[in-house]
Amino acid sequence: MCSHQGAVDELARNLSGYVCEPGSPDYARAVEIDNGRTRTPPANVVRANSVADVARTIAFARELELPMTVRGGGHSAAGYCLNRGGVVLDLGLMKAITLDRDSKRLRVQMGAIWSDVYGYVARDAAPLIPVGGGCLTVGLPGFLQGGGYSFVSRSYGLGSDNVTEIKLVDAAGRLRTLTADASDEADRDLFWACRGGGGGNFGVAVEMTLQLHTPAAATVMGGELSYPLERAQEVIAAYDAWAKDVPQAMAAYGYVGRDPDPAEPTRKIPTFRITPVFNGEYADGVDLLQPMLRLKPFNVSIYSMPLPTWEATIGRSTLVGDRQAYIRSGMIGEGGWHSDMIEAVEDAMRKAPSPDSFVVWTHGRGKVRHPDGDNHGPYPHRDKRYVFELKAIWNDPADTRTNVEWAFDFGEALSADFHGAYVNYIDPLQKDWAVAYYGDNLARLRAVKAAADPSGFFRFQQSVDSTFEPDLSRPLDLSPINRTIC
Repeated sequence: MCSHQGAVDELARNLSGYVCEPGSPDYARAVEIDNGRTRTPPANVVRANSVADVARTIAFARELELPMTVRGGGHSAAGYCLNRGGVVLDLGLMKAITLDRDSKRLRVQMGAIWSDVYGYVARDAAPLIPVGGGCLTVGLPGFLQGGGYSFVSRSYGLGSDNVTEIKLVDAAGRLRTLTADASDEADRDLFWACRGGGGGNFGVAVEMTLQLHTPAAATVMGGELSYPLERAQEVIAAYDAWAKDVPQAMAAYGYVGRDPDPAEPTRKIPTFRITPVFNGEYADGVDLLQPMLRLKPFNVSIYSMPLPTWEATIGRSTLVGDRQAYIRSGMIGEGGWHSDMIEAVEDAMRKAPSPDSFVVWTHGRGKVRHPDGDNHGPYPHRDKRYVFELKAIWNDPADTRTNVEWAFDFGEALSADFHGAYVNYIDPLQKDWAVAYYGDNLARLRAVKAAADPSGFFRFQQSVDSTFEPDLSRPLDLSPINRTIC
């Protein structure tokens, strides 16, 4: 970047925030994301502290013809918030939150992560709750623009369904106010696209207004029920039948991995675990759990606490940190979990090259399937029963091929039962990824993209207008997981 040093100095003089250059502690923190496998080094990181900073950074990158990507919480599954040799626009200083209690709406700057929001509502907005992420360190912009499942989504819809306004800086540096009833049709189209059409595609979201909800009770029932994986055929089948018919106030996530043995906590054993969260009275939630309790889990923990407290209690359980990771996803439809799928999971987990790898799935439908009104965005998988996520996690970079190929084959073994994939678990090795993520809405999303960003400034390897497709011949070409921009 030294050839552009004069332009960098000029940018730095005009920022409310500041520029982080390689070698500085802030730079090192900015390029750390929740995946140690991805440490793609930009030439500079701009820590914006105002909307004007965002516009100036866009103008700077465009003038110098540098790639620019946007970092919110740093949880991009493929590291697409980073880039090599360009500019990373870091929103982390922009965290202002204000409440309009009359409308039950929260205005949040997009540098916030969910722990910021949960802390705020617990202090200043109780008993109101947002439709937010289950991991505390996830940033709002990526989560909400990709759809966004919450433990209360079956009660209140996706996170994106609960966004009522978006402030977005477009590729020309203009601040646009996006709502469902904006006077400009282009702004209405962008509002639609930014609520399920994937983060980073259409501009830089700098602020969103979120609809809050009054929960059914002051506390939720949250807990964990664990069963030995050797009983998977029996227990996952029973769970699937039970979960299909529970009221929408109950969400019950699934997990397959290795958990501590209660009899010997230093030893981990293959486990199937349910994480139920009931938006209602504790006793009613426990009553609904009786069919699963009768299956005699080896470990049960059931709590009564406000939803933000519950999120804080379990919200770090799926973090990758400095370890290496590769993530796959799939949508499970009406057929649910049948015997062959359960067998495929058992077989793959027995062969897992790393004991840290696991599978987790989100319990869908309920209000996700039937959102209020006609103004919901392009998220295409509303009728799916579960969102499946596989996290292959390992420590040594030398073991990357072994773990990625294991995870890829695991996903392929279930592919006949997947109906699309989840853009918030974006995967550089996903076949026909654009259709998998966006379904029948792909053509309209690309039209909105072309109108809002005709030069394709906001681009990355799997941006909505990209023609990239991975080469899935064997041995797998792993280069797509090592880059963010084609």
